[in-house]
Amino acid sequence: MQWGDVSRPQERPVSSPAHTLSAQTAQTGYSVDTNIRNQSHEQRRSTTAFGVTSLTPPPTDPQTTMQRTDEVNTIQRMLREAQTSAVFLTGHPGVGKSTLAALLYHRLLLAKKQGLAAPHHLVWLTLGTYSTLPDIIAAILSEVQMDDPGLFMLKPEQQISTLLRALRRSQEQIFVFIDQFELLLYPETNQGVAGRGVLPAFLEMLQTDLGHSRIIMTSYSSPFENQDLPENRVRSYLVSRISLPEGIALLQLRGMQGSPDEISSVWRRCMGQAYAMVLFSALLHLSGISLSYVLTSSDYQPMWAGDVTANLIGGVYSFLNPVQRAILHVLSLFHEPTPMDGIVMTITGKPKQQAYSENQAVRAFEQELHRLVNAGLIQTVLDAWGQVRFTLHPLLRQFVLEHFLEDGTKPPSSSSPDHAAQDPQKIALAAGHTQVAAYYRHAIQEFCPPRGRRKGLQDVVPIIEAIRHLCQGWRWQRACELLFTEQIHETLVQWGAWNTLIGLYTAMLPPFGVLKPHDEGLVNSQVAMLYGRIGEPQQSRLYFEQALSIQRSIPDHQGEATTLTNQGELLRIQGDLNQASTLFKQALAINDQYPDLTLRSVLLHNMGLLEQQMRRHAEALNHYIEALTLAHHLNKQPYIAMILTNMGMLLYEQKQQKEAIALLLTALQLRQTLNDPTAPMLERFLVAIEQKLGSEQYQKLCTEAMKMQPEVFARFAPLKAPM
Repeated sequence: MQWGDVSRPQERPVSSPAHTLSAQTAQTGYSVDTNIRNQSHEQRRSTTAFGVTSLTPPPTDPQTTMQRTDEVNTIQRMLREAQTSAVFLTGHPGVGKSTLAALLYHRLLLAKKQGLAAPHHLVWLTLGTYSTLPDIIAAILSEVQMDDPGLFMLKPEQQISTLLRALRRSQEQIFVFIDQFELLLYPETNQGVAGRGVLPAFLEMLQTDLGHSRIIMTSYSSPFENQDLPENRVRSYLVSRISLPEGIALLQLRGMQGSPDEISSVWRRCMGQAYAMVLFSALLHLSGISLSYVLTSSDYQPMWAGDVTANLIGGVYSFLNPVQRAILHVLSLFHEPTPMDGIVMTITGKPKQQAYSENQAVRAFEQELHRLVNAGLIQTVLDAWGQVRFTLHPLLRQFVLEHFLEDGTKPPSSSSPDHAAQDPQKIALAAGHTQVAAYYRHAIQEFCPPRGRRKGLQDVVPIIEAIRHLCQGWRWQRACELLFTEQIHETLVQWGAWNTLIGLYTAMLPPFGVLKPHDEGLVNSQVAMLYGRIGEPQQSRLYFEQALSIQRSIPDHQGEATTLTNQGELLRIQGDLNQASTLFKQALAINDQYPDLTLRSVLLHNMGLLEQQMRRHAEALNHYIEALTLAHHLNKQPYIAMILTNMGMLLYEQKQQKEAIALLLTALQLRQTLNDPTAPMLERFLVAIEQKLGSEQYQKLCTEAMKMQPEVFARFAPLKAPM
């Protein structure tokens, strides 16, 4: 396998990523919002599935999958009970929990197509390594056509309330299937666990009446198993093993030939576990060894002792050819199901079409890939666009990662200063993740819209994945530079994906990563702000202290001023106005000595918000005007739109309705031009005014406001009114 490197991105402006510009939220109810406007439901569907690896269940073709009718019937009866809100399908890895859930899903879908009694909405979500509760809720709401553009900006308990309202709709029964729920209960990653949302709030919701809706989850165990609850609306169904007749039928479906006793022996030795039997059939298929020999030879007797499933994976792995191993190596590195392009480019270092044109042998990858799919070692899923993607069973993926160098591959040299660099296995994995990052860097150019045209989180998935794999490849500085160059920090904050951004940031910081001191201080400052926004003040304070300590020791005066600005803004939002004022003044003093006009504009704007909260309207207006003048000079269009919005809000508070509407209509037009996802909340504010005044009076107000726009801009804004 060829392990490449990624090119160094262009240097970014030092000051740009640190500045936080906030919208006024008091009294008006105005908050940052996420909006996908003027799209079909299918387009919204693919956009809001961020953080979810699949919206379709695994295939349950009767030609290769046992239908497990009795178990599906039992689960369906449990779901019909009035006191049941949710059912956990539990059991050890490999027993077939996901398949059983998929069988139920497909049965209900077939009933719906035939016009029989069935849920109005069927929603399937397969979780991934980095899935968060907000991701899950957003995907559910999108699938049932109840998208909430501002969902990510709500507090966790408000997000749960929004989901609960959707599930309780009296006219539409909703069945939600959440596969691999254990990834929320037992996260694979140490970074950003706090950003996975408030899990207890979701679990508490499961104990409430969901109306006619139900939630079905697969997990190793149920979080309610050891709880003594007076009224338990959450049921558990233990998925253990398939019956002997089903096991025999499964093995025969997969092409196994042998006597009834031999096939029955395979079922017993695999303890009825479906995945173990799939692995055994794959072993025979790949090795060419006869069934009787494997069952009777002393060479294979150790395979039937201890963890049989793990032993079978090891046996299968030993019979893979180099191309097949390369494919499994690549798939084990990806966090999400992967298209053929990703597999080919990660192995060859070249895009698929180029690799095909230069090397006909590359076609062998497709042939071997399909052999592994037919053998049951690689699973296929469909993405939101119907494209086939490939992934591994979690047990197989874990084995491959733990045995990455057992084929004798020499690991590449390492540039990591960490002691882990002495471990050849970790060096090889890091090199692999770097090559995966190179594929995502290529995907950025091919699939990501330009920065000004990105409309949702799905538009930046390749960038986020590239950053994650660069961090796992020990290229933390390059990951940091990519994040700031692509302005992911700004877009994720704007769209409310704070959980995701915390995970990206913390993967770069000690003890996981190493950054240049300037960037380490900057990232600590940003993490502090995010933790404050999600309601974790202790973590926020710790990261602010680390940021200021680093920035003062370098010294990084502009970074220190930025951190003080962010900390002050957070305190302002939390209502500690006096301390916020103190920090703003300290930041302003540093900025006077070490000027940064962009920071000064942000700082003055936030000081205006502070003065507005303290009811000092004249001082607030002066700060807004000075901030707007600087933003106009710097041509910071998003800043101009935000400042105009808050100036309009201020004037509206002061009963200057015409002047306020003149500025707010201009701000709305600018934000829509910029594809600003927060624009709908301003629209809602204006709609509320219209409802309060009445349509006729509101239209009259808007007409008069438009006529006096030049006068208003002459008084308050250093830019021309739009024509």
